[in-house]
Amino acid sequence: MLPVLLAAALAQPLSVRADAPGRNDLPDLGEISDASLSLADESRIGRDALRAMREAGDVLDDAEINAYLNDIGGRLSASVHLPGVHFTYFCVADAGINAFAMPGGYVGVNIGLILATQSEGELAGVLGHETAHVAQRHIARMQAANSATSPLLLLGTIVAAALAAKAGSGEGAMGAVSAGMGLSISRQLAFSRDFEREADRVGMQYMSNAGFDVRNMASFFQRLEQASRYTDNTAFAFLRTHPVTLERISEAQNRALDYPVKMRADSADYLLVREKLRVLTMTPEEAVAYYNNTLQRGLYLSEGANWYGLAQARLQQHDRAAAREALSKARAKLSDHPMLYGLEVAIAQDGRDWPAAAAAARRGLDAFPRNVALQQAQVEVALDSGDNKGAEQMLRQLLNDRAGDPALYRLQAKLYADKDPLRYHAALGNAFYYEQRYSAALEQYQLASKAKGDDFYLKSMVEARLREVEKLAKDERKAARN
Repeated sequence: MLPVLLAAALAQPLSVRADAPGRNDLPDLGEISDASLSLADESRIGRDALRAMREAGDVLDDAEINAYLNDIGGRLSASVHLPGVHFTYFCVADAGINAFAMPGGYVGVNIGLILATQSEGELAGVLGHETAHVAQRHIARMQAANSATSPLLLLGTIVAAALAAKAGSGEGAMGAVSAGMGLSISRQLAFSRDFEREADRVGMQYMSNAGFDVRNMASFFQRLEQASRYTDNTAFAFLRTHPVTLERISEAQNRALDYPVKMRADSADYLLVREKLRVLTMTPEEAVAYYNNTLQRGLYLSEGANWYGLAQARLQQHDRAAAREALSKARAKLSDHPMLYGLEVAIAQDGRDWPAAAAAARRGLDAFPRNVALQQAQVEVALDSGDNKGAEQMLRQLLNDRAGDPALYRLQAKLYADKDPLRYHAALGNAFYYEQRYSAALEQYQLASKAKGDDFYLKSMVEARLREVEKLAKDERKAARN
């Protein structure tokens, strides 16, 4: 994965004043940016880079985690004014400490960075900073400064670096960018400092507008910088791609004085997501030992969240009795929360206790009727228990509200697998289509068009999509070759 600023480090610095609370006097970048790289180009580049990451297995596909990141990211990006750009925040399945932005509104954050934060405000500071890189169109400004770089070369460079820049291979990603752009690393770093300051200024404004204390941004960067002095651990990829200096930290601290102090407690979403991710970075045995130690010694941000983490770890060991006991203790310490119901469903599923799983999902949806993860869990339970009629009815209702949700089409494909080739291939084609994986979608739509079936409406939809996707898939293959 490659942060925008690595590529954007090549652009000419532009002075921005966004340091006063409530001000929106950011520069109009439209003319210089659009002349070199349109918003449509940026969206395509970011979309294709994310697609490559998905296909490489780098993107964590978890409904609860995705919902949280897009909720907090959505509050930050609400202050951005880029017509037609929809921000997408996603989690990268990597323990390295890194975060990055790609053109078109795609912002990724590693598991390791989320775990390195000590408050929700610190996470908001990182996401606000990355959101600012996109909002200030640093990629387009790089294009203006280096007109010899074509959009296709730019895409190739970002995709290559996106696949290379794991925690232990950040230098390889730097080399990929340097080689692709034909410019020295020293020049990249010289310009990147200006973009970093700009992202700090603008990101703080987004944080304040979203209700966060802007001081959390500088404090997190300072803590990472201090920790890096005592280790050469490659996990600090964030500092390689986001150069932090004492001068920059001091500037951010001084700028924060212009904003009011906002005492804001961490949300239960942040606390629970953090522990769910932590379990993914350990073996079940390591996770159980970790939580037993932290609970015994009181070393936690939230006791309830740590009981939740222990319940997740026990579930990984398939020790359902211990998982239920830990979950009960988590509930005693926390307010009612959809992720607690989600874990209850998962424990019952692990024991193939379908009535208990269905009951837990219903209770969760009674309390949180619009929760996407619980809605999907309810369908999965119906499918796994053999209630195909119930699953079909639920999916029909959900697709009326979320017709562009790939996860729902994957569940629909599971429903029709080995039973109805037309509906199976059409559903899988829709999943790929809404993931913007057009070559894969084309293959599924072609199979659907050849399948037997008398659903005239569905066949008409498949034929229409085929014509649309043939061109999109051709453009996708062209981009991949270049």
